[in-house]
Amino acid sequence: MAPLVIAHRGDSARRPENTLASFASALEIGAEVVEFDVQLTKDGEVVVIHDPTVDRTTDGTGRVVELTLAELRRLSAGYPARFGDAYRGEKIPTLSEVLGLIRDRAIGMIEIKHDSVTADAEGGIEAHTIAEVRKAGMEQQVALISFSRTALVRCRDLAPEILRGHLFLRAEVGEVLAGAREVACNLVLPEKGMLSAELRDRAREAGVKVATWVIDDPAELAALAPFDLYGLGSNRPGEMMEAIRGEG
Repeated sequence: MAPLVIAHRGDSARRPENTLASFASALEIGAEVVEFDVQLTKDGEVVVIHDPTVDRTTDGTGRVVELTLAELRRLSAGYPARFGDAYRGEKIPTLSEVLGLIRDRAIGMIEIKHDSVTADAEGGIEAHTIAEVRKAGMEQQVALISFSRTALVRCRDLAPEILRGHLFLRAEVGEVLAGAREVACNLVLPEKGMLSAELRDRAREAGVKVATWVIDDPAELAALAPFDLYGLGSNRPGEMMEAIRGEG
């Protein structure tokens, strides 16, 4: 079976990452899974942005957790360093807005960033994110992913009905499978440099699906075929989908 193409931060090579424009473009090209990142504002709102600061992708500065939603809304999220003024009108979206956009059109893969995980298990980013998913009635249309095992264990305990996926940057195969067992997930997302025949075979034996990231080159996609991937994250989802269909 061909791997699912996961639109990494939306159609992020062609649109400012983690914006409604990027997600709308991913939906238009037929992406079945849209990945994005969440952070918590000073006033407890869940917003969709990758970094803990707004410096890289907006025209502002500061830490997300130290800014209110109203303050964030005054910024342009058009990623001016990459796109100039072309998307000046884009704002940092709330999780609620993104869920509303993708509802019944794609699976939302929500990454809880390691640096936003705090000691607050009851009122942290995990609980707020789950509350928004439940408010939208989309428990069966999202997956919660993270590098942080603490975050994933909390998600397991707070919302066992919502799928989870464990991200890894560097780890031994045994650690990957142990992590999957601990957080009770059947999806692991190792960085592409971790892929191996051993990981493929042992994950298959354990009933665990393997997805990877970030793949933007059709030649690299072809080279990964032996690993029997369930999915792959790409900043160029349209090109990867064309390559899988043999149109590239």
